[in-house]
Parts: sequence; structure tokens; C-alpha cells
Amino acid sequence: MGIKEQMIEILRSDEARRVRFSFSGGNGSVSVDQSTFRRVATALEDGTINVVAGGVRDGWAKYSARREGTSAANTFYFGRNQRWSRIFNGLVIHECVHASFDLTRTTIPWLDNEAAAYISQAYYLRNSGLARERLEFGSMPSIAYQYVNGLRSGNESDVTFFLDALRNSLDSSPDYHDYIRTTFEGDG
Repeated sequence: MGIKEQMIEILRSDEARRVRFSFSGGNGSVSVDQSTFRRVATALEDGTINVVAGGVRDGWAKYSARREGTSAANTFYFGRNQRWSRIFNGLVIHECVHASFDLTRTTIPWLDNEAAAYISQAYYLRNSGLARERLEFGSMPSIAYQYVNGLRSGNESDVTFFLDALRNSLDSSPDYHDYIRTTFEGDG
């Protein structure tokens, strides 16, 4: 099975279908649900979105909405990853949130875009049975996982605390420094 087919399988899985949340963002409500992943699976199937092995460092993935340097528009890039792991599947979910915002021509602060992607990733990992302790303590996926736990238990103070912690972590991360305070504009 190729990576594209694997992605479609992940996006149509029960674990992905059970991802559902919303939060207040800089431009209004930010929502992710099963339609987010169905939309991207369909775009992969019909060739609207492409997949490339390589183009990013090992263990990483990215979705390019627009042509940027050597990166083509509407394309997923995957470094060498452990493709048959829940961690990889969560990475796919993360990047597909960005692709979905692109496909729906959403204008959203990058901070909210990345927060939604990390929460989706963590939600998927939780749904697949991955214990939070398997994630690096203090990492963005770990913080997002705690947000999801608060959401699932109805603990509003945890939801607020961990969403703020995730945003602060993104805002201070050197990996996101170049763009986290800018706006993502999906162009389909």
C-alpha cells in the first residue's frame, strides 16, 4: 500500500471519525469534525491533493497550500517516518487539518490553525488508545492530549488552561517563529 492509500485509510478510520471539537479563535469559532477528514480523503482520491515522499526532514511532514520554493501547491510531504505507527497516523491527521482549511478557503490565524491541528492529532491518538505518557512530556501533542482529556471529561477549566498552554507553546517555539503570528489564507 502506498502512502496516499494509507492516508485515505487513516482519514476514513473510526478513530478519525470520532474527532470532534471547536474552540474560540482569533477570527471566530474553529471547528474540526469527521467532515474535515472526509474532505481531504476525497481530495486525495480525486487528485486535487498530491503526496510526495521526501522534501522534509525525517520524522516530519508538511502540507504546502501554495507553491513555496521547491514545494508544490496542494501537496503533502513526508520525511522518512515509521509509517506503520499510531504516531505517524497522528501526524497525518495533523497535516490534514491544514489541508482541509485550504480546501475550504478558510482564512484563519496560523496560531489557531496549528492549535486545531495539534488537538486533532492528540484526539486521534487518544481514540487509537495511545497513552499520553507515550508522548514527550511538555510537547505540543502532549499538551493537546491534556486539552482533549479535559474536553472529554467536561472539565472546562482544563480545556481553557491547556488551550492557552498550547497557544503559548506554539507562540514561543522556534519551529513556528517565522509564521505563527501571521494569517493562513486557504485558496482551495
